[in-house]
Amino acid sequence: MKKALLSSLLLLGVAACSEPFIVFAGGSLSGEEVLAPVDWSELESIDTMQLETRPVDPYSVNIWATGIGRDLYVGTGPDGTRWSGYMTEDPKIRFRVNDKVYRLLARPVTDPEERQRVARAYVDKYDLDTDENWVMDALIFRLDRP
Repeated sequence: MKKALLSSLLLLGVAACSEPFIVFAGGSLSGEEVLAPVDWSELESIDTMQLETRPVDPYSVNIWATGIGRDLYVGTGPDGTRWSGYMTEDPKIRFRVNDKVYRLLARPVTDPEERQRVARAYVDKYDLDTDENWVMDALIFRLDRP
């Protein structure tokens, strides 16, 4: 009985949070809103960041991302996810790195050469298997400055 009550309280606490928690989605991201950096190379030392979609009813997730110079990219499987669908409907997103929040626009990446660069960047950053790199078939979005 105690375990069930404790588990219920823990789940209720997680559900009440507006921030994403491990694999659970959250709402609006907190943090200081600032202009996007000129170069996203600072991301190479950070594994997980947060992405907020659907400005009308914020939906945020923990995510892997990679920066290539002035461009920032996120990807997901070829069938997409809830958050990728929200970005397709409305490209306005917020992206958090540590305590800094950036307002950006999500643009699908279809150019084969750009997709190849992003896939290589994910392999290098996250130590992915080059031959089984899921990013090659992923939905990839470039997060541009507005």
